[in-house]
Amino acid sequence: MLALIKDDDWLQEAAERVYERRKDELWIERTTLIELMLVSYREGWNVLRTVTAARSLVEIRDDTEDILAAASYVQDDGFTPLDALHLVTSGDDPIVSSESDYDGHSERVKLEDR
Repeated sequence: MLALIKDDDWLQEAAERVYERRKDELWIERTTLIELMLVSYREGWNVLRTVTAARSLVEIRDDTEDILAAASYVQDDGFTPLDALHLVTSGDDPIVSSESDYDGHSERVKLEDR
């Protein structure tokens, strides 16, 4: 997936050939999208664009709406990928954390005040 999405990758041509021959057979699951979020965050790429691009290329065999929502928090609000996933998966439940990034997005039980 990275070789297909990146602007320049040493495996890009090979990945494109495989993709063209087998695109109807290829699929990924949510863990791959999480990995793409982490790599794109580390590399300073647009996290939301990376996740969206992967979703448009191949079938995904899991529900991924929460990952797309988390990618939006990374891109728009400066969350780290894992903090964004925690935020999205917590739903309406409070988050126990010292991370002030959650403030304004979720109820937070502040560890630093305990």
